[in-house]
Amino acid sequence: MLTKLMRALTLTLTTTFTYSTSIFNYYELAVQKWCSVDYMVHGLWPQINSTDYPEYCKTVSYVQPTGDLLTNMNMYWKGCDNTLWEHEWEKHGSCVQAQNNMDETTFFNTTMALFLENKNLLDNCKGDNCIIACFDLEYNLIKC
Repeated sequence: MLTKLMRALTLTLTTTFTYSTSIFNYYELAVQKWCSVDYMVHGLWPQINSTDYPEYCKTVSYVQPTGDLLTNMNMYWKGCDNTLWEHEWEKHGSCVQAQNNMDETTFFNTTMALFLENKNLLDNCKGDNCIIACFDLEYNLIKC
C-alpha cells in the first residue's frame, strides 16, 4: 500500500512540477549589405544575453518558402547565394522552434514582419552589418 502511495506521489510531483527551460531571452534583428547596396535581412537571432546566443538547437528540415513569403524574402532578404535562408532556419530558427514550437514559415513571416515594421531604424546603421532592433519574447521593441 505504501509503495502504491509513493508511486502516485512521485508521479504527481513529476507531472505537477515542470521546469521552464528557456533557451534564450530576447531576439536581435540583423541586417547586412554583403551582396547589395541596400540593407537586407540577415536574420532574427535568439539571444541569451548581449554576447551569448544558442545555435543549432535541434535538427530541423528546410522547405523553400512559397507565395507572398517568397516574394517578400526575395525583395528584402537576399543573400549572396541560395543558402542563407536554410542556414538561418537551421542555426537560429531551430532554437526558436525548440523553445516556442514555431514552424519555419511562421519564423520567416515573423522575421519579415518585424523587419518591415522597423525599416525606419535602418537609418541608425553604420557599416555592412547592423542589429537594427531587439525584441522581447513577445516581439515588443526593447533597447539592445
